[in-house]
Amino acid sequence: MRLSVRLAAAGFCLSACLCIAGAQQARIALRGTVVTPSGPVDHATVLIEGEKIAAIGTDPVLPAGTKVIETGGILYPGLIDLHNHVTWNVLSRWSSGVKSGARYDWQQLPEYQMALNVPHEKFVGEGHGCAAERYAEVKAIAGGATSQAGLYPADLTLSGQSTGPTTLQSNCLGGLVRELGVASRLYSEGASEKLRYEVFPLAIDPAHTAALMDGLRDHTINAAMFHIAEGASDNASARREFAMLQGRGLLLPGVSIIHGVALSRENFAVMAKTGVGLIWSPHSNFELYGSTADVAGAKEAGVKMAIAPDWSPTGSDGMLQELKYAAVWNATQAPAPFTDRDLFEMATLNAAELGGIADQTGTLAVGMRADLLVLEATAGGGDAYTQLVHSSSADVAMVMVDGVAVYGDAKLMQQARGAAATSIVKVCGEPKGIGFASAGTWPATVSELTAALARWGATLSPLTDCH
Repeated sequence: MRLSVRLAAAGFCLSACLCIAGAQQARIALRGTVVTPSGPVDHATVLIEGEKIAAIGTDPVLPAGTKVIETGGILYPGLIDLHNHVTWNVLSRWSSGVKSGARYDWQQLPEYQMALNVPHEKFVGEGHGCAAERYAEVKAIAGGATSQAGLYPADLTLSGQSTGPTTLQSNCLGGLVRELGVASRLYSEGASEKLRYEVFPLAIDPAHTAALMDGLRDHTINAAMFHIAEGASDNASARREFAMLQGRGLLLPGVSIIHGVALSRENFAVMAKTGVGLIWSPHSNFELYGSTADVAGAKEAGVKMAIAPDWSPTGSDGMLQELKYAAVWNATQAPAPFTDRDLFEMATLNAAELGGIADQTGTLAVGMRADLLVLEATAGGGDAYTQLVHSSSADVAMVMVDGVAVYGDAKLMQQARGAAATSIVKVCGEPKGIGFASAGTWPATVSELTAALARWGATLSPLTDCH
């Protein structure tokens, strides 16, 4: 990506637009197969009180008045996407037609400028960044995510305006997905966000570098995501970025490297020793560079890894699609470096740990935030981990964030939300409800973006891949 983002240390909050839209019963129980930290439990119940999980078990005591929903599906922790470029996800798929040596190569191509960079710059400058963000939130939850990183505050306002709360539209954020580093809703109102996301970390000034290092050391910053070594596996300039990052003193606990395609096994040994993680985006890696990170080497070295889709133009539409891509790639390797459970953990627990939010989300356990993904169970589809990594958006029955149903099958959404407003969208041929405060939000968003993109010769990307 072309733009570097420096997320301000100050909290980026708007109470009017960060609250999940629509009322829902404060106490609700979901029944199905529950994927707990120790493994799947059949015929189990998750009791949710307010924003948190109050009990999990095969026969928990449910307080009087608890609304019970028989999902008939599999309940997972909500998936966590640590690598995205949120407002760019309204743009359709793009290919340069050739594989690049490093990210700087394709970013200079006229085809990239015309298909992606200029349309994005123009629709944001014309005031459509908020609509793009809302569309991208729905795309994320349709792919099973409850948290994502990679929203740039500057992409939410008219060109030249401040990104402070007073200049944002009151309905700018959809309030569905946790926007990590910007509006996670994981901290008290007014508190600083604790994740930083840098697309070009080697270009930041010394003062900002020092502030990052200080924050990581004193834990006012829990996680920092750096795009590094993004290029072909044998590209010398991409590989050199690791040494440059190391020379700046930025190999610290809490740091994770995004992409890392050109990293060597020696680099992975250093990362493991210093507590630096790796965020793997295989679909986009192969599309742009014809290779991906040596994740077998990273695993052997002991590097903690997460998986994430990058962005829709060259990666996957969402987390479920990226998991399936990784599962197919994994099957081509001999021996396969990952089990299906490994891939599940890379999208949940590992991602939560690398994102510095594992104390609140990433697992289904008592006291954790009630962020859940419910998938329809597929007969003969294997265990819960196998079903997850081979599923698609067509299998998403419901997504909950902070105990509120934000997306899902119309029937389940009605049970969970009652009379609360929803927008309806057809996904993979089936009606899905979206937990916006107004039923008109979704059609208005689609209409606005379709017209805005058409002005610059671009088309709105599909919401999801159903295969």
